[in-house]
Amino acid sequence: MSRRRTALKILIFVPYMLVLYILQAMLFPYLKIAGTAPLILPLAVSGAALFNGRVTGGVIGIVAGMLCDMSFNQPTIVFTIFLAIAGVILGAFCESVLVRGFPSYLLSSLALLIACAVVQMFPLLFFRGVQLGPLLSVALVQTLYSLLFTIPVYYLARFISRLF
Repeated sequence: MSRRRTALKILIFVPYMLVLYILQAMLFPYLKIAGTAPLILPLAVSGAALFNGRVTGGVIGIVAGMLCDMSFNQPTIVFTIFLAIAGVILGAFCESVLVRGFPSYLLSSLALLIACAVVQMFPLLFFRGVQLGPLLSVALVQTLYSLLFTIPVYYLARFISRLF
C-alpha cells in the first residue's frame, strides 16, 4: 500500500476514533452493566490493524491510547504505549497469518480486550492491594459487554479500509 493511501486512511480513521471516544467517555458511563462500562477504542485498533496492517494499526493504537489515557484514571501514557505496541503486533500478525474477516477480528478483539483488562488491573492489584476476585469479575463483565460492540465497529472499520 502506498504511503499516500495509508495517510488518507489514517486521516479518515481519526474522526472515527473521536466519535468512538465521545461514545466511550460521555455516553457509556451512563449505560453501565454491573458497574462497568464498555471499552470500544481497542476494538477500533483491532479493526485498523486487521484491515490495514501494522503501520495503520500502530498509528491508530497511538491515537486510541491517548484517548483512553485521557478518559481513564490511569497513569498517563500507559494505554498509549500499550495500544500502539498492540496495534503494530496485531497488524503484523494480520499481514502474515490471519484472514481478514469477522472471526479473525472477533478473536483479535477478544485478545486485545483481555490484555486491556490486565493493564487496567495491574496497578490496582499490585499497588493498591485490591483482591483478584473482584477485579476478575469486573474484567469479565467489561470484556463481554465490550464484545457486544464488535459488529458495528467491525463494519465501520472495514468500510473505512475499503474507501481507497
